[in-house]
Amino acid sequence: MPHEGTAPTALTMVMSPQEGADEQVDWDAMRRAWGVDFPSGYIAFMGTYGAGGIDDALSVLAPEASTQPPDGPGFGSMAGETAIMRQIWEFEGGPDGVAAGPNHVLAWGVSCGADILGWLTIDENPNKWPVIVWERHGWPHWKVYDCGMTEFLRRLFTKGFDECPLSDASLWGKLTPHFLHWREEQRRWESGIDPYTGEPNPYFGMEFD
Repeated sequence: MPHEGTAPTALTMVMSPQEGADEQVDWDAMRRAWGVDFPSGYIAFMGTYGAGGIDDALSVLAPEASTQPPDGPGFGSMAGETAIMRQIWEFEGGPDGVAAGPNHVLAWGVSCGADILGWLTIDENPNKWPVIVWERHGWPHWKVYDCGMTEFLRRLFTKGFDECPLSDASLWGKLTPHFLHWREEQRRWESGIDPYTGEPNPYFGMEFD
């Protein structure tokens, strides 16, 4: 199985880290909280890009110091999406041919098509964890990819799989994917600008009941 690289060099050749930012993650604290090491490629991704969105079609999540989901459904956090992923596994079963339980999935991303992307944590070496995707509109829903997280993204952008691995094909073969750190995304929304188009947000300042 391919190892996750120590730096997302191949990915930066496809997706510019210009609007990324070092997430400043306390990895020792994360290891204590989650009880696992994290793949070196993901650690490098957090240091190069950080958490954020890719063309408003895929969100890459940062780990939190608590593995407990926040109040409510938990959408948009690693703890929350991991909990949802495990609940789905318990309810409908996991991928065919995988002799592991739901506690062996850890979410790192979510798509605009409501897919959840994670790792299958069945190896002691996190650099050997394959990517697992619960594809909401795919069949079967569960698919496992023999690569790490940064290589998965690179293949997504370059059509390096036999077919699109996500329900939404916005990033499939995307020649110039645009990553935006979550703080910059938030700043643009608060200034009344759509973060990804640069156009004025028509709903800026409006209040909804």
